[in-house]
Amino acid sequence: MTSFSDSTFNASLYSDFRPSYPPKLYSILTDYHKGPKNLLVDQGCGPGTASIPFTKLFAHVIGSDPSAGMIDVATKNAAAKEIKNIEFKVSAAEDLSYINPGTADMIVASQAAHWFQHDKWFKECAKTLRPGGTLSFFGYLDHQYMGAPQANKIIEEFSYGKDYLGPYWEPGRQVLRNLFRDIEVPKDIFEDIERIEYIPGKYPNDKHLIGKKMTLAANEQYVRTWSSFHNYNKQHKEVSRVQGGGGDIVDRLFDRLKKTMGWTENKVLEIQWSHIIVLARRI
Repeated sequence: MTSFSDSTFNASLYSDFRPSYPPKLYSILTDYHKGPKNLLVDQGCGPGTASIPFTKLFAHVIGSDPSAGMIDVATKNAAAKEIKNIEFKVSAAEDLSYINPGTADMIVASQAAHWFQHDKWFKECAKTLRPGGTLSFFGYLDHQYMGAPQANKIIEEFSYGKDYLGPYWEPGRQVLRNLFRDIEVPKDIFEDIERIEYIPGKYPNDKHLIGKKMTLAANEQYVRTWSSFHNYNKQHKEVSRVQGGGGDIVDRLFDRLKKTMGWTENKVLEIQWSHIIVLARRI
C-alpha cells in the first residue's frame, strides 16, 4: 500500500494544491485514440483530477482508487460540478472485475502507474479493453522554479538528499523519476506504443504541458502533499508552525528559500514539472 492509501493522508490538501492537466494533454490522448468514446476508466484517480475533465470527452467515466479518502474527495468534487456521467469505486488498479471484459474504450492512469503491479495490471487492462482500445499512463515530477537555478538546487537537495526527504520515498518514485522507462508495455497484447516526455531546460519550452503559477505559500502546501513528506512526518512527528508547533522540515525548507532568494510568501512563482505520457493500443 502506498502512503496515498493511508487513512491519515490528507486527500483534500492533495486535491487543492496539486497541478491540473491542461487541455493539450487531453487532445494528445484523444488524437491518438481510435473508435468509440463510450467508456473511460481512470485508475488511481485520486481526487478526480483527470477523471472529471474526461467526462466532457467520453459518454461515461469510472474513476477507481484504493484510497477511500481519495474517492470521497473525488465524489464531492464531481458533485460540486453537477457531473452526472461519472462514478467512483474503491479498487486496486489490478482489479477491473467490475467492468465487463472487452467493453472499455480507454483506460488511463494519471500520476499512479508507478505504484502498480505491472504484469497483473497490463493483463487486466488487456482483458477489459476492446480491441483497438487505448491504454495511457502519464505523470509529472520534480517541479522547477523557472529562472531560479539556485532555488532549484535547494529543492533538489531537499527532495532527494539523504538528510532530507530522500530516504522517505517509496520504490515507485524511482520508476517515475526514470520517466516510466522501467515499465515495459507487453508487445504481445499492445501495439503502436508511443512515449512523449518533457524535462524543463532540456526540451524546448513550448513542449511543456504541466505548469502553474502559484505563490510561495501555495507551493509550500503542494510540497506537503508529497508521499515522502507524509512518510517522514509519520516517523518524526514534527508540528508545523501553522498548526501551532515549532516548525517541521517543510517550514525549514521554505525558510531557506526565503532567505536565499529573498522571496516572501506572496511571491508568485512560475513552475514547470517534468512529465511523461505513454500511449498504447490493444491488439
